[in-house]
Amino acid sequence: MRASFVIRAHNAESTIRRTVESALEQDFPKESYEIVVVDDGSTDSTCAVVSTFRSPLIRLIRQENAGVAGAGKTGAQEARGEILIFLDADDEATPEAISSFASGFQHDVAYVYGDYFEEYKGDTKLVRPKSPLAAPAGAFAWRRESFFVEGGYSYDTIFPEYDILFRTWGRWRGMHVSRPVFVYHRSKDSITGDEDLVERALQALRGRYPERAQEIGQIRSYMLS
Repeated sequence: MRASFVIRAHNAESTIRRTVESALEQDFPKESYEIVVVDDGSTDSTCAVVSTFRSPLIRLIRQENAGVAGAGKTGAQEARGEILIFLDADDEATPEAISSFASGFQHDVAYVYGDYFEEYKGDTKLVRPKSPLAAPAGAFAWRRESFFVEGGYSYDTIFPEYDILFRTWGRWRGMHVSRPVFVYHRSKDSITGDEDLVERALQALRGRYPERAQEIGQIRSYMLS
């Protein structure tokens, strides 16, 4: 089973090296995965940093700024793996990320989500999400076939993972694996650090999926906790 990391990067010169290095340091066979970095219209040295890596696993794709969902969609279209793992450029994959996800995909499921470490202001804790609605993007992997049957990400949201979950609610089966799959570096500069932006994005989800108001409330509680 082949996997693809899709790393979405916009003006991430200070963190992208750490993210790419974590994707390179997997306990999974090197010939069985790739790393697709999508530079989403960066104006800093993000591309230059990525270009210093000489690994054949890495492909760098540049595009005009299209946002989180747009970068993810580009990366997914370019990816060759059966498993799609999306990371933001300030995340880190754990060394066992791919192998953990691959174990879940031995079952007939469309997506797998795992535990994760959350780092905030120097403190790190292990988080075991009780549902996919309490898991950030980096905790997910998607079966490519299922992902594209549904058209992949919508362009007009900063939370494309939740959008696709709601679009397929009740039709897709998912699975939780009790292993940490990534490190979430939470900060005031991250998307979830901007409360107004989060509220606007969640309001847009409510408008699109009014029948999921309760679930969107769960997402809000997790994001703004």
